[in-house]
Amino acid sequence: MKSKRSLGKIALWMGAVLLVAGVALWFIPTNYVAIAPGITGDLSQMVSVRQGHSPGTGKLLMVAVEIGQLNELLYLGAKLDPNVEILSTTYAMGGLNMQQYQQLNYSMMSNSKLSAEVAGERLAGLNASVTAVPGAQVEGILKTGTAVGKLKPGDLIVAVGPYRVTSPTEIQGILRKHFTYGEYVPFTIIRNRRRLVIPIKTMHLAGDPAPAIGILIGQELNWHIPRPVAIKSQGIGGPSAGMMFALEIYDQITGVNLARGRVVAGTGEISPNGTVGQIGGVAQKVITVHRSGATVFLCPQANYAKALSMAKAKGYHMTIYPVKTLSQALKDIEIGSSANA
Repeated sequence: MKSKRSLGKIALWMGAVLLVAGVALWFIPTNYVAIAPGITGDLSQMVSVRQGHSPGTGKLLMVAVEIGQLNELLYLGAKLDPNVEILSTTYAMGGLNMQQYQQLNYSMMSNSKLSAEVAGERLAGLNASVTAVPGAQVEGILKTGTAVGKLKPGDLIVAVGPYRVTSPTEIQGILRKHFTYGEYVPFTIIRNRRRLVIPIKTMHLAGDPAPAIGILIGQELNWHIPRPVAIKSQGIGGPSAGMMFALEIYDQITGVNLARGRVVAGTGEISPNGTVGQIGGVAQKVITVHRSGATVFLCPQANYAKALSMAKAKGYHMTIYPVKTLSQALKDIEIGSSANA
């Protein structure tokens, strides 16, 4: 039989070995990210409409998840956590590094706020609108692309070679039809009201059938918002709070008090016309909603099956509504309120 002193030395050595192994694993990166339950935000504290009504009883909540790059140690921990979803960085971030991905998400949040303002004010009967600016706006730059150091987020591409660009969908067609891989192509852009011509060498990008330069593009828009709105996103990125921002804006303009004493949470990307789009991390958002005490959860119809499956698997008691439009979300909240009256 071993003495207590011998057993103590063995335990000490095992602890030291595990510590060294843990430190080593901490410094080994992986090609994975983790999606974990995050936080909720009280929209009455985040959204302020000029001359809007004061908050009524209850709360409307937006829902966020946490996303983080995994090293080998964190990867092992994530594999053991049933509340965490592991995704490849390529799938989750589309070839961007974490800094670029966060930058893109902050840009998407900015657009989400504006879309919510238009959609919410239109739902309230105001004459809000949005118009497209001709061209293609640079929203992100791939770290492996040839546009690195040449283009910047916010640049407006108005021509590729001699061919005018009026929308983001045109660029791929122009490159495929008129240019080849490895060719220097002049991109005409508007940056800080200055017109610049920047030659950029084309490359082959996996999954892209045309010569590419490694950029993410979107449409620059002009917004007409009759009632000024201030939205504090509190460092949260991405577009998925848009639907709930819009409902809070509607609530403050009309004073109807949508929550009516309940805690109502929701998620969904919003377009200016009120269409609700699919989001990521809905299973983790169900967990977050439950932790917040919300009894009603609004989610995009495309995410409904996964949200409902998670709620059932966890045994959560909440009403989940699948929505396609902002007006439908409004009706679902009102129906739920009547049912609980």
